[in-house]
Parts: sequence; C-alpha cells; structure tokens
Amino acid sequence: MTLVQLAGLGAAALIGLVVLFQLALALGAPLGEATMGGRAQHVGGVLTGRYRLMALVSAVLLVVAALIVLSRAAVVEVGLPEPAVVIGAWVVVGFMVLNTLTNLSGRHPLERWGMSAITVAVALLSAYVALNAPAG
Repeated sequence: MTLVQLAGLGAAALIGLVVLFQLALALGAPLGEATMGGRAQHVGGVLTGRYRLMALVSAVLLVVAALIVLSRAAVVEVGLPEPAVVIGAWVVVGFMVLNTLTNLSGRHPLERWGMSAITVAVALLSAYVALNAPAG
C-alpha cells in the first residue's frame, strides 16, 4: 500500500467519523448545539426536522467526498472519468478548508476544537492525495 493510499484511507476514516456524527444528529442525538455554528434550531439539543434533514444531506455529501478521495488515491473505483475525480479531489480540499473556518467560528467546544481538528486533518490528507496521486 502506498503513502497516497494510506492518506486517502485516513481522510476517508475521519470523514466517516463526521458521517456518523451527522447521522446521529439526523436520528435525534441531543448534540444540536454542536453543529452549524450553534445556530441550528433544536429542542433540548435535538435538531428540529429541517435541520435533521440537513444533517442527513450532509452525511450523504460527506460519503461522496470520501469516495472521491478514495478514488483519487486509487483505493476504490467510482466510475467517474479521471478529470472529474481530480477536480473533485480539489473540491473536497476546498470544502474542508472552508468547513474548518466555519467550525472554528462555532459556539460549542466540540464543533470549534473537535470538528475543526478533524476537518483540517481531512483537508491536509486530501490535499496530499490530490497532489501526489499518480495519473490514472
């Protein structure tokens, strides 16, 4: 296994943690104040219906991001043309950088420090994959 593949697997594993968090929110876990900058509507920490749906959509988008990084790292094949995977990998990097900045502005310590640490690590690992993955 190459270093690029390991980086891709690491990024996907960290994204997987965030997916689990988002699914927990969508299913009613009382951590609503630890997401969306603490601005999401919640009752006793449980997100309201609209925000639970947003958490579910976020989980799906994050799975797609993980698959793109894994594809760029040559761990899985997603059936997209190589240029789409290359561009997609950079989109994931940019999204994670922006996500880190928004997490840092969050009110809850879990979002500010925990999620920021995860998203900065994913951004760095994904950038490594995007830069160093061999052409297919």
